[in-house]
Amino acid sequence: MSQATGYGPSRDSGSRWKRLCFSGDENDYDLWETKFLGHLRMMKLKDTILGLTLSNATLDVDLDRNQNEECYAEIIQFLDDKSLSLVMREVADDGRKALKILREHYSSEG
Repeated sequence: MSQATGYGPSRDSGSRWKRLCFSGDENDYDLWETKFLGHLRMMKLKDTILGLTLSNATLDVDLDRNQNEECYAEIIQFLDDKSLSLVMREVADDGRKALKILREHYSSEG
């Protein structure tokens, strides 16, 4: 029996990971997006991918670009191959545009 070190995935992360993976079924897209945005909220990236900023705050362009790239890195981890193909060449490293493409694609299919 091995000792827990605090490194690596926890027991719960496996089931959470599975719940966050998109199946590619257009009927499930809205539910998946809601779960994914919740995931980004916990990572403090939701406002970045939605393009929201505080009206009285100065937006740091480098920070925004880096966070947008982080959003892209997160989103591609949870996509099926078909959905990944839609975004990987078109909008590499742009989480906002990737989410927009997915929304447009799956809303037109539904």
